[in-house]
Amino acid sequence: MRYDFVSKFYTPADECPHNLGKSDLYTYGNVCLKVHYGNYDWVDARHQCQKEGGDLIQIRDSGMQQFLQRVLSGQTSEDTAYWIGASDSESESHWKWVAGDPKMTYSHWSSGQGPSQSGFLFADGGHEDCALMNIHDGFRWHDYECSFFFYHFSFICQHDKLVHSHTHNTNGHHGSNTVFISQTFPDTTPLPTDAPIPTTPPDTGSSIPTTPPQTDAPVPTTPPDTQAPISTTDKVHLHNLYETTTEETVGPVIG
Repeated sequence: MRYDFVSKFYTPADECPHNLGKSDLYTYGNVCLKVHYGNYDWVDARHQCQKEGGDLIQIRDSGMQQFLQRVLSGQTSEDTAYWIGASDSESESHWKWVAGDPKMTYSHWSSGQGPSQSGFLFADGGHEDCALMNIHDGFRWHDYECSFFFYHFSFICQHDKLVHSHTHNTNGHHGSNTVFISQTFPDTTPLPTDAPIPTTPPDTGSSIPTTPPQTDAPVPTTPPDTQAPISTTDKVHLHNLYETTTEETVGPVIG
């Protein structure tokens, strides 16, 4: 059997849960990121993410941090901050992600924020248990009160990508945005050959006259030729060539 491979490149809308829509949707690694604009406190923002089947974003490496900076820098929104999924509500100054990681292995806190928070104005910072990304401070993280009428911001949700089936790629390469579909062609079917060129003329449907047309010449003294007429009843048999088509088998792609 011979195999050919076709690649399909997925958009974020193809790879992410369909209830997220298409706008303000991005993919990073094996997760989908949905940006929500508006005025929400941290508690309401997280509740909205959970209703969609995800949670607030958890930025676990500098690559994702830089990716978000590029994405949000290109937005026309005037939003100044975005809630993220970090909190120290269970233990003061012990920040962790909402997914339950025992500790953060990566962080991007601004000076005096997070574990080293020093409070704001007359507050000691003990109630500032939720984190956000501050656009005006180089996208560094700040801690704020989780539910306060003055602290309403946009937020970013994180979702797992949909799972797509992958077949083996003969080149050994796989990409996060590529699925390979195999096409099978049987190689036992012979190709059609040209029909032989006929050696006899086609039947014209009439016989060749045996006597010449009448002329004004004198009647010959010899008797007329009594030879039987020449028959052309041989016919050419035409053969129809049947072209055998190949059947194409496509591997399933889970949507």
